[in-house]
Amino acid sequence: MRARLLLAAAAVLLGLTACTADVHAPGADATAAPGPRCVERPSAAAAPGGTESGPALPAMALPCFSGGRYTDIADLGGMPTVVNLWASWCEPCRKELPELQRFSVAGQGRVRVVGIATKDRHDQAQSVIEDDKLTFTILEDQGQQFATAVSPVVSKALFNLPATLFITPQGRIAYVYQGEALTEARLRELTNQHLGVSV
Repeated sequence: MRARLLLAAAAVLLGLTACTADVHAPGADATAAPGPRCVERPSAAAAPGGTESGPALPAMALPCFSGGRYTDIADLGGMPTVVNLWASWCEPCRKELPELQRFSVAGQGRVRVVGIATKDRHDQAQSVIEDDKLTFTILEDQGQQFATAVSPVVSKALFNLPATLFITPQGRIAYVYQGEALTEARLRELTNQHLGVSV
């Protein structure tokens, strides 16, 4: 009886931790290096920055790469956020991801970085995450829901990867970058310019 209660309690705890800041990749143990977390919901005292101009993010749900489901992408508001759409088969993306990792570490607490593995196989994206030791939040979008919903809103085809969006604390799209692979220095510059945050 006691064993059943312990199992039930463990199941409840596992359910509560799905898609939160402490979720790690499936199979990760306590000694493994931290992997990508799901989106952290900011506190009421979230970092300021940006303005209310720009189109709002559409509401949709995307799975966390590490398991669970992030209920509403529009909740990316609350703090300045850089969203990067990438895929393992995209060479410029592969060049950009280590730069995003360095930027996310430098900007921790001031700007949030969210990657969206787009139109990619889970195992191939997982290999990139492990190779590049990515620790920022990763969501998964094999069906390109995000690109499909946001492209008409920003009048750009986000199917061409990589694509990087700069999101204000109010959940509005301040700027969309598509071009040469971003460097950490360029990420800092664009974040300052479009979100008013110095990293």
